[in-house]
Amino acid sequence: MTETRDPHAEGPTPGPFSALLGFRYISVDEHEAVVEADPGPEHCNGGGIVHGGFLAALLDTTTGWAVHARVPAGVAAPHVSLSIQYVRAAVPGVTLVCRGRAVGVGRRIGSTDAEITQNGKVVARAVGSHAVLG
Repeated sequence: MTETRDPHAEGPTPGPFSALLGFRYISVDEHEAVVEADPGPEHCNGGGIVHGGFLAALLDTTTGWAVHARVPAGVAAPHVSLSIQYVRAAVPGVTLVCRGRAVGVGRRIGSTDAEITQNGKVVARAVGSHAVLG
């Protein structure tokens, strides 16, 4: 049996891009990854709502963390696809909670899904595929 990486070995920490966006890694295990963000005015589009690119980055980050918790240490698993459905507008000043999971991870492909909520309501959701590069 292949040993999977312990995502808490050094504590979950954001990479440079996630840190720049202010993402907080709340938890990760073999079942779920949870990442939060507090969008501010700098994360909004011209209409004053949170930019879809910010939401996409949060979904990308969370699904990536979820799949990496299921692959062996040192194995890369970049996205090969990420399909996003925007459900309702997200507003600045209210925490976004993104929950992602690795639905299945094999030797070559990982499948993920995630959703972002704000005040308990779904804002966006995504399904993704990852190449497992062992």
